Amino acid sequence: MRSLSTATFRKQRSCPSSRVLLGYHGATLARRAERLVAEHLASCDFCGAELQLLSKFPPRGAPAFHHARMPWHLYRLAKDLLALSASDFVRAVETIYDSHDLTLTDA
Repeated sequence: MRSLSTATFRKQRSCPSSRVLLGYHGATLARRAERLVAEHLASCDFCGAELQLLSKFPPRGAPAFHHARMPWHLYRLAKDLLALSASDFVRAVETIYDSHDLTLTDA
């Protein structure tokens, strides 16, 4: 029976910190950082294991992350918008802008 070496199962210089992994778990990272961490997790077993550990046993003083439920009306709106074709989506957005006289300063 051949044993697998654990010599490479360790944190590397390119690995995100535990704090960044906690931010990824709590969905508090910027989109670009979130994407970079997700790409790293796809290829790093150590960070994947660390993320599982941190999510189940966060360090003392770390904020507890609870995913809020999306209100039903927003969920339904998102689902309906995602089901539209690209041209229907553009028409829907144009209709909303036209009916509410929105400007860039309203954002």
